Amino acid sequence: ADQYSENQFLMAVGSSPTREGARTQAQSNLAQIFVSEVKVDESYVNEFKEITDSEEGTTVREKTNLITRTEVNSDQQMRNVEIKEMHQAADGTFYALAAMDRLETAQLYSSEIENNQNEISSLRKNAEQTNSRLDRLIYLKQALATARVNDMLINQRAILTGQAARGEVALSEIMQEYKEAKKACTVKLIKDGDVSREIHSDITRKLQNEGFEVANDAEEPVIEMTINLMMDPVDLNRPKYEFIQWALQIEAQNKENGQWFSTYMTEGREGSMNEKYARQRAVQAVQEKLSLEFSEFINNELLSVK
Repeated sequence: ADQYSENQFLMAVGSSPTREGARTQAQSNLAQIFVSEVKVDESYVNEFKEITDSEEGTTVREKTNLITRTEVNSDQQMRNVEIKEMHQAADGTFYALAAMDRLETAQLYSSEIENNQNEISSLRKNAEQTNSRLDRLIYLKQALATARVNDMLINQRAILTGQAARGEVALSEIMQEYKEAKKACTVKLIKDGDVSREIHSDITRKLQNEGFEVANDAEEPVIEMTINLMMDPVDLNRPKYEFIQWALQIEAQNKENGQWFSTYMTEGREGSMNEKYARQRAVQAVQEKLSLEFSEFINNELLSVK
């Protein structure tokens, strides 16, 4: 491995009883250098992925050079990584040397960072120019997600160049702008039917997590959302068992322009030894559905620029 210069290549060694295992281990150890030195928040990467997916239907792997925990745990071939050497020791163990060309890969990073920077500038400009409080929130949420990934990219590039991280993402400024946009983007919730406190809280929390301010006393909400939950006993001719048929419907209206968003609907049936427990199980089933699906509904419906 002496012919490979540390100045030209970032390198890592992997060992395994199999040739393929050594290759995977070497690549994983190389990815580990990036992940251990730069804190990569997977939730930020996933948020960026959701935004770029909904925009163009491309995967984040085509979108970003950022190395995450996924690369550490994956046996997929990493971009710009070559196995330079493979040896088998006397005891049968294979040793592999994985190398990444520092300059080439840093150039890939720089190109992506620049593209992201242009996208961030464009999103912030759109946010500044729109009169819609909802569109402003959407633009700034996208700008913040892109800026967070860019910040991580800049720090990972520094590992390759061996120089201090250079690059301006204006993260704190964008966070402040986003915080102000959130405060202005109010949602008013109206309950109808059997909406329990737990379900109301879950919906409130999901909306807040995605960037909305839930204010039921807001005089001019950006979105008005009506939550309707029906729970009805149903006789299925099963002795010693009571059943509840439930249906949740959430309708949301954009109060800035009067348009209605698509309705979120889900339903199910739960049973137990008595009606009280059947209702409890129905509430839990509603909560599970909201936990799995409601964030996606918010992002695809409320938070996409129409």
